[in-house]
Amino acid sequence: MFNPRRHPSERQFSIMYFIPIIFILLLISGTAFAYLMGAVSVLTFVAVDKTQFLSILPQRIFAQLDVFAFMAMPLFILTAEIMSRAGVTRSLIDFAMSIVGRFRGGLGHVNILTSVFFAGISGSAIADLSLIHI
Repeated sequence: MFNPRRHPSERQFSIMYFIPIIFILLLISGTAFAYLMGAVSVLTFVAVDKTQFLSILPQRIFAQLDVFAFMAMPLFILTAEIMSRAGVTRSLIDFAMSIVGRFRGGLGHVNILTSVFFAGISGSAIADLSLIHI
């Protein structure tokens, strides 16, 4: 399909039409959008002979990762599970219901107020757990 003897601008012009056609065909076939975007991106890098940039991508992704963010996610989940099994969540919801449940739209207010309480409790628990390792 691609003639390597062509001028580079002619080759890029033909690629300009090839990539959107692949995109539309994969979109019509029902491919998940995330996979579709990844596949078309990789095909574009391969088509324009810039595959050296594909090897840089995983290095950039892993260099940007923060260890504390990955530590916080499971600890928030663990804290919520412990609170749920201990009955703290039911107590927080009942407390929030007693404060704002009587107002119009009270269920929404209870939801937000309970989330505020959860954030305060979970955040302090994670801060306490992270201080143990220091």
